[in-house]
Amino acid sequence: MKIVAFAALCCAALASPTSANQVSQLFRDTSHDFGTVARAAKTEYRFEFENPYNQPIHVRSVRTSCGCTTPIIETETVAPGARGSILARFNTGTHSGAKAATVTVTFDKPSFGEVQLHVKGYIRTDVVFQPGEVSFGSVAQGESKTLDILVDYAGKPSWEITNVRCDEDCIEIEKEEVSRKNGRIQYSMKVRLNEEAPSGPLVSEIVIQTNDRNLTTVPLRLTANVMADISVLPNLLSLGDIAVGEPIKQVLVLKAQQPFRILSIKSDEFDIQSGPLSEEPKALHTLPLQLQTSSGGTVGDAKGKILVETDFPSKSILSIDVIYRVKTPSAGNFGPYNPLRDVAADRTDTDLP
Repeated sequence: MKIVAFAALCCAALASPTSANQVSQLFRDTSHDFGTVARAAKTEYRFEFENPYNQPIHVRSVRTSCGCTTPIIETETVAPGARGSILARFNTGTHSGAKAATVTVTFDKPSFGEVQLHVKGYIRTDVVFQPGEVSFGSVAQGESKTLDILVDYAGKPSWEITNVRCDEDCIEIEKEEVSRKNGRIQYSMKVRLNEEAPSGPLVSEIVIQTNDRNLTTVPLRLTANVMADISVLPNLLSLGDIAVGEPIKQVLVLKAQQPFRILSIKSDEFDIQSGPLSEEPKALHTLPLQLQTSSGGTVGDAKGKILVETDFPSKSILSIDVIYRVKTPSAGNFGPYNPLRDVAADRTDTDLP
């Protein structure tokens, strides 16, 4: 009995993050360099981790060694196989110069463990962005939006911005020198999110290049949420293991900027049943479906599509990808014709030896 208890204790120890080394292996990375950033610029980094254990992980607390960085628990409890994150926010509005901090993350479930995350950066006091982030908020897909950003500099009279760039094709930037007097220099920037922006969240940065040989570039965070004219959630259905002919229930949610009607639902891989389609145009449709794979599906990994036809003018067909795995038929269920089964069913007692 003691041997069994000891073995169980050893297994639990192996399955739990009990040391700093084990916990640190949960994180994709444990250090980040913010580089050179402007004063008051919104600067943060997300440390992501994954739970590989068969029990939930719970983050008890976080603490920092320096007020230049504020740690935030974004995911307190992480289920097995799920991901969590700790956000490290660099306090550029209240600190300056070279700064570094150690963020200690404490886990208390399934067992105690700690890991240290490290951040550093250089906060310039001579460059200030107003506002400290290019935040477009929510923008309808196909529309453009322009924001004005001021860049204030105090220092060398010869300082200038030589170039401004962003790696996103949907971002256009124009800069203009506004004033230059007594070592104080101001530029204005017009940052435009153009009509070609793809739908979904956008997180990027603008890089300001200067003629300062010591610190040639200064980044500025850029965010946007581009909302599609019409969208469907989820746009990928993962059905898992299914049998041929087995009914699978799913729900689709279709949302648009203006009312529309659903005309039809089709698929080459599935027989689809749905509730009655509304004749009344609506901006939001909740669509319960029952799917059955077509007969003759091969065993193994498979994929298909569901096509939803609407009367929405700019995008009448919505395509939903479907992935699944066809299970091996169970004993006694060999499809529409099974010689062994059918011959056995036709036999009588007199046929038996």
